[in-house]
Amino acid sequence: MPITKEDRVSEDGYFHPTADADDAPNDLIKAVDELLDSLSTKFSKVSTEVFAKMDEMAQRLDELEASIKASADSSENS
Repeated sequence: MPITKEDRVSEDGYFHPTADADDAPNDLIKAVDELLDSLSTKFSKVSTEVFAKMDEMAQRLDELEASIKASADSSENS
């Protein structure tokens, strides 16, 4: 399989080797850096989504707790 200069990490994260054997270590470092950047971005996005869902769940639990307390208070007063 011939190796070309255009080869690199694709959008889906797969590494495609680059041209010369002399360039291989530098290209590998670049590819790993790009992959790590991509993973970092994805992790950051997922973390943000998880924290947003946790905040939403906490708010819903607070509302449920207030509703249960209000219901218990009203049944005690009856």
